[in-house]
Amino acid sequence: MPAPISLAVKAGPYVALATVSLIAWHFDARAVANAALVRSQAAAFEQTQLAATQIAQTALQHQQAAYAAKSLEADSAYQAQLANTRSAADRYIASHRVQPQTIASGGSSTAATAPGGSASVPAGVPTGAVVVSTGDVQACTDAATYALNAHTWAANINP
Repeated sequence: MPAPISLAVKAGPYVALATVSLIAWHFDARAVANAALVRSQAAAFEQTQLAATQIAQTALQHQQAAYAAKSLEADSAYQAQLANTRSAADRYIASHRVQPQTIASGGSSTAATAPGGSASVPAGVPTGAVVVSTGDVQACTDAATYALNAHTWAANINP
């Protein structure tokens, strides 16, 4: 064999080994660089995630504070309206209270008895009138006030 070919045959495996080694070194360097890039991206992602979590928590706290303020405002308005309606109910009760007629004889304040054994009703009250207790008027007042406020609240949720 000629000398250049003989040299190529003898040196060929070494050149191939060197080439494969250089290619392996190149790919190893690329893998290390890619791993470093992935680590830096993961760290940046983690920082972004932490910042987003902080922003979300701050927004949630702000929203909860706003809801708490609205709740307190609505409750205060309801309590004020309830006090007003109870006062109006008390005035209505006082002006429409049915008092049994008293017997003037003997200075006693015993109630006169109607033929059925119940206390008599003043002449000004219609015979078909329905008499409701003070507790029932107050219960109806409270329920109606609550219902009206619930309706207003529901109407404000989805206008």
